[in-house]
Amino acid sequence: MKIFGVELGRRETDGAAKPFAHASPAPQGHVGHRRDLCWWEPIRSPGMVLEAEPFDWDQDDNSGPTRRFVFGPTLSTVATPGDAYKVAGLTFRQCDFQGLFSPGTIVIFDTCRFIDCDFAYSEWRDTHFRNCSFEGSSLSLAQFSRCEFRGCQWTGIGLASKTEVERTFVDDPRALVSAAISLTNPQDTSLRHRMYQWYRLQGTRAHFLRTLMLSHQTTGDEHTYYDIVGLHERQRSFARVAEDLFTITFGRFGQKLAALVALLFHFADMIIVSCLGWLNRWGESTSRPLLALAGCFGVFGFVYRLSPFQTSIAAPLQKSFDITLLVGYGNQIAKDDAVLERVQDLHALVAIVIYSLFFATVISKLSRAR
Repeated sequence: MKIFGVELGRRETDGAAKPFAHASPAPQGHVGHRRDLCWWEPIRSPGMVLEAEPFDWDQDDNSGPTRRFVFGPTLSTVATPGDAYKVAGLTFRQCDFQGLFSPGTIVIFDTCRFIDCDFAYSEWRDTHFRNCSFEGSSLSLAQFSRCEFRGCQWTGIGLASKTEVERTFVDDPRALVSAAISLTNPQDTSLRHRMYQWYRLQGTRAHFLRTLMLSHQTTGDEHTYYDIVGLHERQRSFARVAEDLFTITFGRFGQKLAALVALLFHFADMIIVSCLGWLNRWGESTSRPLLALAGCFGVFGFVYRLSPFQTSIAAPLQKSFDITLLVGYGNQIAKDDAVLERVQDLHALVAIVIYSLFFATVISKLSRAR
């Protein structure tokens, strides 16, 4: 069940949080008590006990590891440096991944499932996740360097501002960010708490998208990079709107007034940025604004030709050309026709916006390679 876009907890608590326990301490030392204490995470399961021995990467067990501590350095004992190590079709259930996963070779997880798994305090290098599914798992406090996520599916994912990605490629960033959730505290059922978690989640999504955008500046294809740019700009604007709505609902009187004014500006920013970003596909497309400029010329030329203005227009297409390219706007003054003047003003405004966007996009593309 979701309220304000926040997924409510799926597990019932039995009172106070219990200490995180193992059947016996793992030799490498499991860190933290996140499953007990982090009620906002999808992996929360108070009192869950991990198996005594860390996972040894035995892939013969078709059922896959369940409630295992997966320690990064143990991967080096089974992977041969220089030869890719592949984990295929394995299902990890309620496993905790911690430590450095960098055996000196490429590691490939192919068609694997990660169900209720916690990746906190893990660092991954040169790891490829292909056609994997992440269900109810948390990437909070995890680090990924030179990794890839291709064809992956995401459901109920935990993210945090401390989720780090560097030179890491994600082929479907929209699905990953949309799957991010923030649970509510079972001991606080108030509307204020639920709405607070909702608006904080929007900020977390925006922060992670910025990190992902910086990662894709030097990794992957430009199409995905510009997708992330658009996602980040829209999410950042929406995060501001969400915070304003929360303040208007639960803030003090002065805060409500300030937030109401801010909401108008933030909402306007979101609409303007979304429209202009769509027009040049967030910096990727030069053809879209060029076609829009041609469309502006054609549409207003048609208006000048067919609309019954008081002033007779002998050359409507020439008028439209002069105003669209801003080369002869001063010669198109219609002093005795207020309606025509307003139409021409609107035409010039639309042309300036498209004209500026087109050349800004071209210059941005041409000036990147110095």
